[in-house]
Amino acid sequence: MRLSPLDVQHQEFDGALSGFSKKQVREFLNKVADEFEDLLRENQQLREEISKRDQKIEDLQVGEAELKRAVVAAERIGNELKTNAQREAELITEGAKATKAKILEEVELELKNAQLELERLQREQRLFREQFRGLLYAYERSLDNLAEAKPAKDDDKALADS
Repeated sequence: MRLSPLDVQHQEFDGALSGFSKKQVREFLNKVADEFEDLLRENQQLREEISKRDQKIEDLQVGEAELKRAVVAAERIGNELKTNAQREAELITEGAKATKAKILEEVELELKNAQLELERLQREQRLFREQFRGLLYAYERSLDNLAEAKPAKDDDKALADS
């Protein structure tokens, strides 16, 4: 059975002929009871403090676990963001390559069309020059024919005037 300060304080002893002084025993028991009460109070305070600290430790452990989960989640999100960014960069790169290929195709087609147009214009220029030369030659021959035919007419006119 556990003793309490009250048990110590109210303890009664049987009397004996040459026993202790009841007053001294009572004073001593009161001192022991007071010390015992102080120790019990201190013990209770320490238990409460331990309980508070245990609760604080538990709260900190819960917080630590939540923090660990948050860190893991942040790492996972960071990895997902990085992976998504890499995928997006690859898609953009592929899109740019496809656009580049399409533009090059279009430019090559335009270049080919421009070269064909240039060749057509060069042929037309040659044809025009040949036709113009032919026309000039025809005019030159006409002028020559006119020049040859004109003195004869002038002679006819002179004969007619005489």
